Amino acid sequence: MANCQKQSIVPAALAPEDMCSYCKMAISEKQYAAELIDSDGQALKFDDIGCLANFIKKNHTKAAAYFVMDFNERQWIKAEDAFYVRSSELSTPMNGGLIAFKIESKAQEAATKFHGKLLRFKEILP
Repeated sequence: MANCQKQSIVPAALAPEDMCSYCKMAISEKQYAAELIDSDGQALKFDDIGCLANFIKKNHTKAAAYFVMDFNERQWIKAEDAFYVRSSELSTPMNGGLIAFKIESKAQEAATKFHGKLLRFKEILP
């Protein structure tokens, strides 16, 4: 019965030439990146988690999957599983002021360090 499950969706690797699907800037700082896999399996890449949120708000896009980069580990994690920190003290590429973590305690440490607020995925979306 294991074959009945849908194939799991995996994030696409970032390439040096990748541009943000929202602001069109180069994705140069991996720790702030985000990605949306649309229903056709196409990867839309973002240089800032804020750009992902703005893209979803503007385009009302339903995606097959969302991924964000763990700020410390620089590894993709499912956006719904991540813990986010929003702070005006964070200098992110497009001033989204959001970073993501796989582990809640790491996010809490960052929230304290940057005087930020701990959030979940549904709270960063419009």
